[in-house]
Amino acid sequence: MKTLQPRTYQVELPDIALQVTEWPGDSDPVLLLHATGFHGRCWDSIARELNGVHLYAVDIRFHGGSDRHGQVNWRLMASDIEALLAELDLNRVTGVGHSLGGYLAAYTGATQRQRFKQLVLIDPVILPRESYRGLSAARDAVDPGQNPVSRRKNQWRDSAEMYERFRDRAPFKSWKEEVLRDYCDYALRTVPSETALQLACDPLHEASIYLNQKGNEAIYDLLPRLTFPVTLLRASPDPDNAFNLAASPTWPGLIDSLPRAREFYLPQFSHFIPMEDPGLVARIIREAVEERWTGDA
Repeated sequence: MKTLQPRTYQVELPDIALQVTEWPGDSDPVLLLHATGFHGRCWDSIARELNGVHLYAVDIRFHGGSDRHGQVNWRLMASDIEALLAELDLNRVTGVGHSLGGYLAAYTGATQRQRFKQLVLIDPVILPRESYRGLSAARDAVDPGQNPVSRRKNQWRDSAEMYERFRDRAPFKSWKEEVLRDYCDYALRTVPSETALQLACDPLHEASIYLNQKGNEAIYDLLPRLTFPVTLLRASPDPDNAFNLAASPTWPGLIDSLPRAREFYLPQFSHFIPMEDPGLVARIIREAVEERWTGDA
């Protein structure tokens, strides 16, 4: 079967333009939300395995081809997704989110649950409730410019240079080659008056997203609203190093706070499950779209 090519466009919302890449299909819609620092085209390898499934991959605010204005705030990013769902009038949605995208999928799944039929949460950044209290207090005082993430290399000749630099380095060396190429091919942007390309997600924005956790514990009041089926994929945590970005940030007890959920614990993978095994993620997404698991006993 011939693989259908995607089209990329801007969706104008009241205070932001979000870039969306859409793969046509005859299924109910699938909304793909990426992790911090990445972009919607990181889903390309998974999309290639989902021919015939109607996919919408979003560049979250501060990322990819979407606008980057405003103060970093997770609730603001969630409100963007709520507005996008309304603008595109998407219904019977399978929401798929990785990391930051997993948090946003759970949040909007709860606030816009009439539009959703299933969720697939891939190592979502939903921390233990008690962690938010300490993180909010400690991180409010931290300058994002002092965070190591803010000092990522941000001057690149082209995507080929980026790929060669990353291919043998952690965490990228465990990724499938085609996923790393997709990431590099769409990770850079031109900047007026600059000769070098820069990261589409500015390192200061990326650091701010990691550091700004204030108010995110509100997700726990919303989880009981997720009464449709939820599939949770979780990698291995690192309890001794909260800043290990390759370890799972997901609260191990999250499954018990979800009314109709199943969990796949995948300790053989790092936090970057979609990058390391896109085929596995694609199979789980297709199963959700086709409602082969309904959460019933």
